Amino acid sequence: ACDGKCCQIAMKPISVERFNALAGYIRSPWTSLSARELAWYEAGDERLLGVVSLDISDHDYVATVLARDAKKRFRAFALTINLETQDAAREWLDERLNELLAYPPEHFHQGDEQGAVVDFFAPVTDAARRHQHFEHLTTGDGYSPALGIIRELMHYFDDADGNFVEQFQTTAFDARLWELYLYALFTEIGYGLDKTHPAPDFHCVGLLGDFFVEATTVNPSDEVPTVDLENENAYYDGYVPRKFGSALFSKIKKKYWELPHVSASPLVLAVQDFHAPGSMVWSNTGLVQYLYGIRQEVSTDANGKPTIVTERIEHHVWNGKEVPSNFFAQPDSEHISAVIANPSGTLSKFNRMGFLAGFGRRPLGIVRGGFAYQGELWPTKFAAQVHAPDYRERWVQGLSVYHNPNAKIPLPETTFPGAAHHISRGNKIVAHIPTFFPLGSQDYIVVPTKDV
Repeated sequence: ACDGKCCQIAMKPISVERFNALAGYIRSPWTSLSARELAWYEAGDERLLGVVSLDISDHDYVATVLARDAKKRFRAFALTINLETQDAAREWLDERLNELLAYPPEHFHQGDEQGAVVDFFAPVTDAARRHQHFEHLTTGDGYSPALGIIRELMHYFDDADGNFVEQFQTTAFDARLWELYLYALFTEIGYGLDKTHPAPDFHCVGLLGDFFVEATTVNPSDEVPTVDLENENAYYDGYVPRKFGSALFSKIKKKYWELPHVSASPLVLAVQDFHAPGSMVWSNTGLVQYLYGIRQEVSTDANGKPTIVTERIEHHVWNGKEVPSNFFAQPDSEHISAVIANPSGTLSKFNRMGFLAGFGRRPLGIVRGGFAYQGELWPTKFAAQVHAPDYRERWVQGLSVYHNPNAKIPLPETTFPGAAHHISRGNKIVAHIPTFFPLGSQDYIVVPTKDV
């Protein structure tokens, strides 16, 4: 029973970024057809959440209470409809939230939960086997925003293979983090995930389309090549494209398009480069060259006007070994609708998004710097203070979609709003790029001490 103290706790407004990090993964992709969310609230230190929405068809208001189920996922628990004003919806929500704070967590369990609570951070192996990036994430304050946002996301993520947690903590931290990024990305742009089939990794369903995604990563080799001024061009034009080719062809061999549930839908490969520390920041050019068999560079003509010089590539050579270029022209690649990549889809992205959602130590300073397209033909330097009040970022920022010009089932550009879209036409690569589009960046984190 309530002792009176709980009823004195008024609900508090929270940002949409905070709400999305706590509960955004439960939205149905069809909700936007009938309702538009207007305001978000929490009560009892986020034991409960509330949403006020506009019913689009009736032009009245809806108030919804969300609570954690037995797997710690926020789900709708109570709601009321047909309220005449937004103030009336807010008042109902305030009363209901304070009333429900009197109940224990078990009161909100819904009876249909299956399996144990997912915990990425409960140790499943000895410390000596843990990945250094996992240690960075879980110790110290610098990555505390990333830790906070992942701790919430993990409750909604299903471990289809049964080994996600072990790999996340040890040998495959980077690959598993890439999957978490894709999960957050698809959720943000409005897709639900159909989990009927275990493969490919994601079946995205929503108002913008229906497609499948298989994730892959470029991993380090046993022998790390030495890069110097003499072989720098060969490394970028030969070694890096060959690494991407190995990762992508390993997925081609799976022939996912032959699965009955995949055969009629677009199939997308999502690749991230982890072959060397920070390699995703500078290896994107090698990916583009390999996919289209085209090298493009910005030059200036006799009048000083910038122009793009195009060169066809037949092969990529490294240490006497060569692989054919133009992935989209290789056998069976016509079944791949597109390849997507985001050099920003790393732990730093989770740290920034977590910071914007209010997770992690405060105060904490994060400065982001790198190169970006900013309305010009070529990229220029940029710098931004993530901790500044006006800083904004989305999961889709930095995502490139490389469309296959030979695809049997093309992927519409509208499938990925907010991304950069690329396709080859003749001997050129045509791109539609957002006004601000980072190619790669690094974050500088300042953790204040007691004295400074």
